[in-house]
Amino acid sequence: MLPALLLYCSCNNISTYPISQPEASLDDDRLIGKWKFEEDTNRNNFYEVYPSAYPHQYHVRFWNRGGTNPTYEGNVYYSKVEGDRFLNIPYFTDPLEGHWYIFLRVLDINEDGSKMTGAVVGDETMRKLQSEKEVHSFIAENKNKPGFYLDTVHLYKFK
Repeated sequence: MLPALLLYCSCNNISTYPISQPEASLDDDRLIGKWKFEEDTNRNNFYEVYPSAYPHQYHVRFWNRGGTNPTYEGNVYYSKVEGDRFLNIPYFTDPLEGHWYIFLRVLDINEDGSKMTGAVVGDETMRKLQSEKEVHSFIAENKNKPGFYLDTVHLYKFK
């Protein structure tokens, strides 16, 4: 999910910390499967999501070039902020700098898990935050402001 989300990232709308740590109560296996972004101009690109070796996380592999070239892998997981679910998505940078996070607010996922709509958090001040607690509080304060998001994305599963 990250490469398509990178189209919406300025490298400034990232956080050094996740919203929270993975929790069993937030597991939602409807995320497992092969996904495409409606907004992706290359219809051959897709994301493969399957259970991670780490508890309460999902492993994502992005395939481009017609599904022949895996270019990104990482573990994503849900956090809850005042009743709303967000995906914590690692954003890898220079290995010496560690990794950062971008966040996708899950606006809707249908009952059978075949379609999802999300909003990419776009705030450029999150890098200043110094802890998970600060990130969580900041998102709680801003999550209902339209300007807090860069764009809405639509995903669908395929076989």
